[in-house]
Amino acid sequence: LDLSGVRLSDGIDFTFGLMTLEPEQYVVVVRNLTAFQSTYGTGINVAGEYSGNLSNGGERIVLSLPSPLDAAILRFDYSDAWYPATDGDGSSLTISDPFTHPAALSRAESWYAGTPSPGGL
Repeated sequence: LDLSGVRLSDGIDFTFGLMTLEPEQYVVVVRNLTAFQSTYGTGINVAGEYSGNLSNGGERIVLSLPSPLDAAILRFDYSDAWYPATDGDGSSLTISDPFTHPAALSRAESWYAGTPSPGGL
């Protein structure tokens, strides 16, 4: 999957550089690379650092094709009210099924409160 120029927006802002993901491979974007590597080490595939913040009350996240196409690949809204443990108690909002239809991502039942991690505290 060629991610080159694909963008995350609405809440956080990030544009992927020249990058291709192989099957079963994943990548993360982080707010602070030094802090992330201090907590999790250097063995995780990091695309880079994003700017902006996710709202504590929920918001829309948009994944878009590179310019000049500027078309949204995926849009969904989430709410931290779905699972109180994801609102500052260390748990992350985790997708239940990565093959969930995109239209279902804006519903609470498509997610669960993941196990608290050092990065979430």
